[in-house]
Amino acid sequence: MKAFLTSLFLCINCTFAIAQNGLDKNVLGMLDRHLNMKQEYDNRKQARIDSLRLQLQAPGNDSLCSALCSIGKEYETFISDSALVFYDRALHAAKSMHDNTLMTKAELGRIKVLGIMGFFHEAMIELDSIEQNGIPPSLEGEWLDCGRQLYSYIEAYTVQSKNENMNPYLDKYVERQNYYRQKLLKLLTPGTIQHSLFLAEQYYTDGQTQRAKKILMGIIDSSQPDNNIYARAAANLALIRINEDNPDDAARYFALSAIADIRTSTKENTSLQQLAVYLYDIGDINHAYHYITASLADAVFCNARLRTTEISNITPLIDEAYKVQLRQKHKSLMVAALISTLLAIGFVGACIFLLKQMRKLNATRRQLNDANSIKDEYIGHFLDLCSIYMDRLDNFCKTVTRKITAGQVEDLVKMAKSPKFAEEQHKQFYENFDEAFLHIYPTFIEDFNKLLQPDEQIVVKAPGRLTTELRIFAFLRMGVDDANKIAGFLHYSVNTIYAYRNKVRNKAIDREHFEENIMKIGSLS
Repeated sequence: MKAFLTSLFLCINCTFAIAQNGLDKNVLGMLDRHLNMKQEYDNRKQARIDSLRLQLQAPGNDSLCSALCSIGKEYETFISDSALVFYDRALHAAKSMHDNTLMTKAELGRIKVLGIMGFFHEAMIELDSIEQNGIPPSLEGEWLDCGRQLYSYIEAYTVQSKNENMNPYLDKYVERQNYYRQKLLKLLTPGTIQHSLFLAEQYYTDGQTQRAKKILMGIIDSSQPDNNIYARAAANLALIRINEDNPDDAARYFALSAIADIRTSTKENTSLQQLAVYLYDIGDINHAYHYITASLADAVFCNARLRTTEISNITPLIDEAYKVQLRQKHKSLMVAALISTLLAIGFVGACIFLLKQMRKLNATRRQLNDANSIKDEYIGHFLDLCSIYMDRLDNFCKTVTRKITAGQVEDLVKMAKSPKFAEEQHKQFYENFDEAFLHIYPTFIEDFNKLLQPDEQIVVKAPGRLTTELRIFAFLRMGVDDANKIAGFLHYSVNTIYAYRNKVRNKAIDREHFEENIMKIGSLS
C-alpha cells in the first residue's frame, strides 16, 4: 500500500531523475534570502510567545489553562521541550479545575509533542486512553488530526529504520493513519482549506494523483506562503512531481515549502532536507551542504528526533562530498596561487629586464650624444685650424707683398730659407693638433698605454702633449690610415712612419689586433 508520508521519506533516499538545466535558480535565491532572515523570523515567533506568557501574569486570569495550551501550541514545532512543559502545566491546571475538556486539550497537545520528540509508545498509550475515556465533541477534530499525525510519524520512522522486524507493522500504521484522516474528512466542512488539504492527501494515498494535484495547486494559488497548510501543500505537490518524473519542478515546490517553514519558524520540517538531497544528486554540493546543515540545526533546535534521524542518514554523504569539493577547490586555489606567483615572478623578471634594457638604451643614447658631440668637436676644431692657417696665410701674403713692394727681396728669401720659420709652423700645428685631439679623446694616452706591455709604457714630456708615436696612432684613430698622408702631416718620410708603427706594435700586448684595439679607444661599448 502506498502512503503519503511513506513516499515523503522514501524520496530522501531515492535518486532523482536528473534534469539540472531546468532547475529554477531564482527560487533558490529566494530561499537563500529567507534563510538569511531566519533569526528575524525566530525573533518574531519568540516575541509572540513572550506576549502570550505575559497573559499568565495577569491577576484573576480565568483562562490559565487555555493560555498555557496556546503557548504550548506556539512551541510545538519550534521548541518541543518547552511545548511539553507548558502542556504539562496546562494539564495540571485543568486537573485542579476538574475540567475534562481542558484536560483532553492539554493531553492532545502532549501527544503531538511526544510524537515530534520520538516517544511513540508513550504517545500511543495516551491516545488510546483519551479514546477510552471519551472525547469531548468540541475536540473530536483535534483528536483525529492528532492520531493522523502520530501514525504518520510512526510510519516514517518505520520506513527509515534499519530494523527489519518492524516492517510487518508498516501496513498497520498506514491503515491507522488513513482511519484518522478519513474520519477527519467526514467531520470537516467541505470547501474549507483544511478539508481540501486532507482530501488531497487522501487522493494521493489512494493513487489519484491528478485529483490531488488539482486541489493542491488551488491551495498554492489561493494562499500566502506564511502558514503550515501552504508548506504541506507545496511539499505534497513536490512528491507528485517526482512521480511524474519532473524533479526540477519538485525541487521548486520543496523550496517553496521550505520558505513557508522558515517564515513560520517551523523547525520540525522535511522539505529543506528533501531539497538538499536533490541538489546533491545534480552536483550542487554547496547548496546541498548549506541546506542539510540548516535542516539539521532546525531538528536539533526543536528536539525533533525523527527528523534528526532522517537527516543523519544522508548528512555523511553530503558532508563528504562537500569536503571533497573543498579539497578540490583548495587544490585549484593552490595551483592558481602557484601560477599567479610564477606570473608575478615572470612579471618582475620582465620589469627588471626592461629596466636594464632601458638603462642600456639610455647609456647608448648618452654615448650617441657623446659621439655627436665628438663629431661636432671634430668639425669645430677642423674649422678652427682652417681659420688659423687662413689667417697665417693672409699674414704671410701681406708680409711678402710688403717686402716686395719695399724692395726687401733678400730679407724675404732669408725668411723663407730660415729653418726657424718652418719649425715654428710645425710646432704650432702640433700644439693645435694635440690640444684638439686630447680634447676629443681625453683618455687616449692612458688607454693607449693599457695596450702596451707594462715596461714599454710611453711617457709624454708635458701634459696635454703627444709624442711622435702617439701622434701617428692619433691620426690612425681619426681614420687616417694612409702612411703617405700621415707622413705629409708630420713632415716625416713614409719609411719613418712605418718604422714608428712597427716599433710600437712590437711593444703591444696583443700585436695581432693592436691597431684594431687602437680604433676602439673612446668608441661606444
